[in-house]
Amino acid sequence: MLDFSMISNKVKDCFIGLEGNHSILIKGPDGDITLQSEQPVSSASIIKIPIMIEALYQADNGRIHLDDTIMVENHNCVQGSGVLSHLSIQDGWKVSDLIILMIISSDNTATNQLIDLLGISSINSTMRKLGCYHSTLMRKMMDHESLKLGKDNLMCASDTVTLLQAIHSGNMLSNESKEWALSVLTKQQFQDKFPSKIAHLSEGELAHKTGELEGIEHDVGILFTQHGPVFYAFLTAGLIENRYGRDAIANAGRLLYDYYSEKV
Repeated sequence: MLDFSMISNKVKDCFIGLEGNHSILIKGPDGDITLQSEQPVSSASIIKIPIMIEALYQADNGRIHLDDTIMVENHNCVQGSGVLSHLSIQDGWKVSDLIILMIISSDNTATNQLIDLLGISSINSTMRKLGCYHSTLMRKMMDHESLKLGKDNLMCASDTVTLLQAIHSGNMLSNESKEWALSVLTKQQFQDKFPSKIAHLSEGELAHKTGELEGIEHDVGILFTQHGPVFYAFLTAGLIENRYGRDAIANAGRLLYDYYSEKV
């Protein structure tokens, strides 16, 4: 069996030589694996993790209620990932349902409505409170005009792992909110990166969120092992072809899974 230093080198090798800008961090029971972990990259849908944290933080403090029903406004209906923009107008959606759609199907319309509800400044403020100084929400999903003006959502691997740790065992959220957030992350519908080369992943063994745009492939989450949780953030940007990023993340995921599965 390979020792952790050898696994660390093999994981890094998955990304060294890959074109573009990448930000990688793994924090596990045996140590850390880092590669430009504080370098911000375009976040794609990974920015939806701090939005979920802010929603649960406001719910814990009585500012919003997860069972409240709100209407999805027309100006928030956008294309891209998700289903809400394809459905007929209904009486409204529970805040909790919008969060679930935002995370498990990366619904952009649900995300934009939640941003209006919570406030961009509040989302960024909560990230700062948690010590995330290299990540920021600057625009809504599919806001191409803001992107043309240079406003992009940014995240780095270090901040992302901090957010995952806040969901897992931090002090900001109530225990109920942390358990709920983890359960939502285990229901992720996109499985084409970290878990794609793992043959026998058990239910609840992986809680994660993916993100992708042209030239961008991300997968971040928590792998639950018998030795303890493994927090990981694989952020790859500037790719010539997306498939190279997906393959790199899948190979790294398989290496980590096999190492902790076989470790005595």
